[in-house]
Amino acid sequence: MPHYVALLRSVNVAGHGRIAMAELKASFATLGHTDVATFIQTGNVIFRSRSKSTARLATDIERQLATDFGNSPAVILRSVPDLLRIGSSSPFADRGADPARHHVTFLAQAPSDDRLRTFSPPPSRRDELKLDGLEVYVNTPDGYANTKLTGTCMERHLGVLTTTRNWNTVTRLCQLISE
Repeated sequence: MPHYVALLRSVNVAGHGRIAMAELKASFATLGHTDVATFIQTGNVIFRSRSKSTARLATDIERQLATDFGNSPAVILRSVPDLLRIGSSSPFADRGADPARHHVTFLAQAPSDDRLRTFSPPPSRRDELKLDGLEVYVNTPDGYANTKLTGTCMERHLGVLTTTRNWNTVTRLCQLISE
């Protein structure tokens, strides 16, 4: 049975999008997903599903969350093999980037060729980024609060929905799915 990680956008961040993790797990179980586990309070859900369509899964999860909570955060999915690849592909981790200041912005879908061709991130001090498929690796030595290379910036420039996790969260998720 395929194994996935759901990354929910803007859950329990700055007092917004409040969802208890026990209730979130129950919503996933209602859909028939198994081995459901959450990691920290920001909407990271590991689960198994019979479905092989990530687009269909994301839509079904968003609908269930809207039913259960009155609204739904956007859901961005990665298969376990994809997340493990992401966890071993950062250009910044090998250089010793601070894992709390090194992030991955997950794209919900591929940007259009036109958006990619014209993509030029704004200058942002010492910050660096690398676009790699459906992920943007971002190193923010001065902190994410001080960067212009946020998920909101990526959404505006790439024209797709995003959610961001710091490297500590990404590597911990990779550890959990490997256990």
